[in-house]
Amino acid sequence: MTSRHIQPIIQTMWAEILKIQAEVYSEIEPESLEVLQSKWQQSPSCCFVYLAKAELAEQSRLEEQNVLGYLLAHAWHSETPPKLYQILPEESLGTILFLHDLAISKHAAGRGVGTKMVKHLLDTATTSGFEKALLVSVQDSVSFWQKHGFVELKNQQANESYGEDAKIMIRAL
Repeated sequence: MTSRHIQPIIQTMWAEILKIQAEVYSEIEPESLEVLQSKWQQSPSCCFVYLAKAELAEQSRLEEQNVLGYLLAHAWHSETPPKLYQILPEESLGTILFLHDLAISKHAAGRGVGTKMVKHLLDTATTSGFEKALLVSVQDSVSFWQKHGFVELKNQQANESYGEDAKIMIRAL
């Protein structure tokens, strides 16, 4: 069951998504709007936001949407994650769901927003027929992902674009 606060991304939400990205990433450089939108355009059903007020999603003409977090995920063809800062290549579709980015505003910290969004994504991935979910853990988030059933791929290093302590993690669906 989807939370009424979790809604698909619409065009007018990108300004707030970029603000959250800039707020939460201290160890890696934020990505451009064009790069983020390439994930959304490839797999829109796996990209969504968490709204403070769900009824705002229907009022897309409003500038302020009260986005508390966002999640971008897309179909992928390999257990080697895509590099950061690059638009997705056209031939990247596959049976793996790559969780590209989960970012929660500091205003929503400790409210379980990230957990609700991950659960929604995993439910969506399962019903969409993905076989596994893959991600790169950054900024000391390994324990969060372990709580959601992800395990580290010890035999594989994350691309240096993700930062020094990045870990590739995977989970069967």
